[in-house]
Formats: sequence, structure tokens, C-alpha cells
Amino acid sequence: MKDRAILALTEEVTLISNRVKDETYQQAAKVLEEKYLTQVILAIITINDWNRIGITTNLISA
Repeated sequence: MKDRAILALTEEVTLISNRVKDETYQQAAKVLEEKYLTQVILAIITINDWNRIGITTNLISA
């Protein structure tokens, strides 16, 4: 249950052209403690940032 919530949240945060659906966030908030949910969101954002830096600087291919 937690894994599915984290994966759904990760997918929606990563696809920046769309908003995170309320249902997705609420499901994650329901199964994850508040502090852990915050850590998960920050981890998703950090990984996405590093990927974007790598792509922009041609360190990794898209």
C-alpha cells in the first residue's frame, strides 16, 4: 500500500506539466506519516532536479 502510494506520487510529481491529483496526495497522506511524506516529496524533487541538471549539461541522455 505504501509503495503504491509513493510510486503514484512520484509519477505525478515528476510529470510537471500536470498537477498532483488531490486523490493521489490524500492516499499518500493516509498511509504515510507526515514527516515521512515530507521526506518522500523532497527525495522525489531532489532526484528530479539532479536528473534535469544531468540532462541539461549532457552528463546523462534524456
